[in-house]
Amino acid sequence: MFLLFGAFRTVATLILGIVIFLGFLFLLAESTFSGKLLSTDFYKDTISGQDTYNRIYDQVLLDQELQETTRGLLGGIQVLSHQDVVQLLREIVPPEYLQSQVEDAIQRSVDYLSEDADTLELYLDLGPPLDLIKPTLLAYVDRRIDAIPEDDPGLPECSLERVKELAEGYLGTFKVLSSGELPDSLPSIKGLSQPCRELIFDSLFGSSVASSPLESRAQQGLMNSREAIRAEFVAGNTHGVLKQALRPLATPLMDDAIDKLKENLDSQNRLDLIQKIAEWNPDFTEEELRAQADESRRLMNRVRGLGETAAIIMVVGGAVAMVLVHYPKVSGGMRWAGIVYVVTGGVFFGIGKVLESQLPARLTLLVERGAGQVSGIPVSLTTLATDLIVSFAKQLTGGMAAPSLTLLTVGAVLFGVSFAIAILRPLLPGIR
Repeated sequence: MFLLFGAFRTVATLILGIVIFLGFLFLLAESTFSGKLLSTDFYKDTISGQDTYNRIYDQVLLDQELQETTRGLLGGIQVLSHQDVVQLLREIVPPEYLQSQVEDAIQRSVDYLSEDADTLELYLDLGPPLDLIKPTLLAYVDRRIDAIPEDDPGLPECSLERVKELAEGYLGTFKVLSSGELPDSLPSIKGLSQPCRELIFDSLFGSSVASSPLESRAQQGLMNSREAIRAEFVAGNTHGVLKQALRPLATPLMDDAIDKLKENLDSQNRLDLIQKIAEWNPDFTEEELRAQADESRRLMNRVRGLGETAAIIMVVGGAVAMVLVHYPKVSGGMRWAGIVYVVTGGVFFGIGKVLESQLPARLTLLVERGAGQVSGIPVSLTTLATDLIVSFAKQLTGGMAAPSLTLLTVGAVLFGVSFAIAILRPLLPGIR
């Protein structure tokens, strides 16, 4: 009978040790992983901590691989400097709007992972930025036009040859504007008489524009804006003429650039990020990516289904049950509970430290290898993604150390107390 009860204690201690180990595993998974992965602040704080939004403007959108996209956002208009490009991008896609779109996408993703939404919708709404392209760029070009110097017209003669020469000069300027560029200087008309300016304008719009190689939409736009341009021309406002002509001349160019951008968007002008990832990686289709997301969600919610309370009951209740199994040898039960706590805490503390030191480097290598096998991914975007993934991993694995060390410490205390009880056994009747 004694041997049978001893065997029962041994088996029960082993089983309870496994229960404690699994309970602590579930507790870590719930608090360290699920608790963070289902928190929008976890993502928002990490993204902000990596200076993500500034890096998108200063690095990602200026990458050679995204040159066509950036040119589209700039409407095909030639921009002078790196500083101007960054400033215009910030005006077309305001930082606060970009941040709100990213945070909305995070919220939709968390809702999906929490099973509050059935479908993972990961997109950026680019409708409002597309609407800002034209007014932003026209205002930018207007400022640049104001800074263009005017050519000295020479003697204010108004011969037929001079009229034709100036008309051709303005037609050449119109051609430059229609290509998204600006001339180095403007043919001035200030020093000419009003009747002469009227003759030049009539020559320009009478035959030159109609027979020019300008794109048909630009020609039609100029004719529609004829009266507004004429008013500036007759008044001798050289810069005003270019500003009025800019609208119909640059609009077809910007329309084409915007239409090119829309080819990568859905019917609601949204950029589907899952679809874009699938396009970048030929090894996965969009359907496969969504299937993997569904499987990850199911796994995460199985862990959540256990619940933090149940995991704590397994860890604490397992130790209490172990003491009861060994009763009246309380010291023996506490000693075994302490050993299990020390071993469990030590194992997970070690795993956490190994992951904390090794995982970032391995993830960096994994991302770089994956990006190297896929064409079209900007280097700056790969670098940003790597920094974000490593930061996420550090926070997730870093959360394992503290609770593991706590469990290890409690186990050491129980182990020590068990010996104290053995020493004080004569003073504790009924307890061995």
